[in-house]
Amino acid sequence: MSPEINLNDLKLRNLRRDDIGAVIRIDSLATGYPRNTYFVRKFARIFGEDSQLLISLVATVGERVVGFIMGEANTGEYGIPEPVASVDTIGIDPEYKRAGVGRLLLDEYCALAAKAGIVLMTTLISEDYPDLVEFFKSNSFHPAPMLALDRRLN
Repeated sequence: MSPEINLNDLKLRNLRRDDIGAVIRIDSLATGYPRNTYFVRKFARIFGEDSQLLISLVATVGERVVGFIMGEANTGEYGIPEPVASVDTIGIDPEYKRAGVGRLLLDEYCALAAKAGIVLMTTLISEDYPDLVEFFKSNSFHPAPMLALDRRLN
């Protein structure tokens, strides 16, 4: 259950290198296990010279990080001709779920993408996370006219 928060107390800012611990903590609470290696690599890409990253944001209440959103901007991937950005990682501290934090992060992320000339926002979600699927659907995301295929390897 989310605490009574005044969304005016919530601040959005760019992700910083020193946010990695908070991001791993929030993601671990959501997934049930720490994805340290993933986030070390992700942060290295975000803050590296060849970053395709549009922008990554965190939501804070006071000094506490209570949510984050990350993704990349691309042109031409998967045969999509227009500039496209993706949301590949989003997380909200369980204490702040359903308080509007995710919606604010996503709205700001999309607004920044639009300013950068992005015309399409995408995401991929496992069916194992129906709450996340519902979150994106409630924020104007629709099934894409693409087929995701995978192949299990030994």
